[in-house]
Amino acid sequence: MAVLVALGPMSLVAGPAGASSRAGGPGAGTLAKSSAECAANRAAGTVHFASPFGYDASAGIIDVYAAEKLGYFADLCLEVDFVDVPTSASPYALVSADAAQITGEGSAADAIVQEADGSNFVGISTYGDTSDYALLTRAGITRLTQLEGKTLAYHTVLPVVLHEMLAKAGVDVAKVRMVDDQTYDPFLLVRGSFDALEAYQSNEPITLRAAHAAFTMWAPSQFGISGTFNVQVANRKFLAAHPGAAADFLRASFRAFSYCVAHSATCVGYLAQAQGPSFDIAHGEAEWRIESTLALDHHVAGKGIGVQTLAEWAPEARAVAQYKLVHGAVDLATAEDTSLAASLYQGTRLIWP
Repeated sequence: MAVLVALGPMSLVAGPAGASSRAGGPGAGTLAKSSAECAANRAAGTVHFASPFGYDASAGIIDVYAAEKLGYFADLCLEVDFVDVPTSASPYALVSADAAQITGEGSAADAIVQEADGSNFVGISTYGDTSDYALLTRAGITRLTQLEGKTLAYHTVLPVVLHEMLAKAGVDVAKVRMVDDQTYDPFLLVRGSFDALEAYQSNEPITLRAAHAAFTMWAPSQFGISGTFNVQVANRKFLAAHPGAAADFLRASFRAFSYCVAHSATCVGYLAQAQGPSFDIAHGEAEWRIESTLALDHHVAGKGIGVQTLAEWAPEARAVAQYKLVHGAVDLATAEDTSLAASLYQGTRLIWP
């Protein structure tokens, strides 16, 4: 009989009765070293995870790092390398080239656009069906239409959910001065360089609040705009050759997600130890509270964290076509794999050996 082990917001389902026990508690086992699954995972070699924001307390990053520190990858016979990608490099490009095998960055729309441009990867999990993107404005702006004639700064490409939000608010975007800003400095908003700034709800607002700066945050959900956040993608060649290793990478990460919900200070501490004195622990704890809550409150109903569906991605697929970020219709059946993460759960209970 399977043993259920409570672990944060979801439970674990123990795997085969012969699995050995870990110090983590009853039902928390390891793959038998002689098993075919263990051999297949070892054959996959080192799985390189490209972290787009370094040692960041973001869903899909903190849990990957914690899974390594807690020994969950080792329990599943996986060798995982956590790669801190500099801001000048693209984790998407590394995964597309198979220099790394998995990354988690942005939304379904971001992944769809990259795939349409020729990137060789597929979406394998989605942590939340709401957007983490936001628009920050100076405190004096009380309606988004006031941005007409003013300056809005974005990072490389304005996220499609923010396009939709501006349209829903009645903004004539042609009258807004758009500036590509790569500094990621939120204080440029309050110091007068910009009137509005693309941001993550879980990042720049935390920095500004800590400095007691005045601003207003506008989220797509306020305007009825759906979205996604923290989409994990895997190199297609790697996924085809090592589906079990990809699945167990997610399995360990999802287990660590629950651990970090229950032990946030420990997991943020892992990141602080890795990055060193420059890590802002208070910011990291606040970021993780926001992102874990977004995932827990906005994932597919009745399913575990990370499970994704075609319907979940569909609004953004339509939006990227509408705003001509891709040419032609999007085939979501090839853009995302909806079976991999789903296979790891019984309902909301994570299956663990």
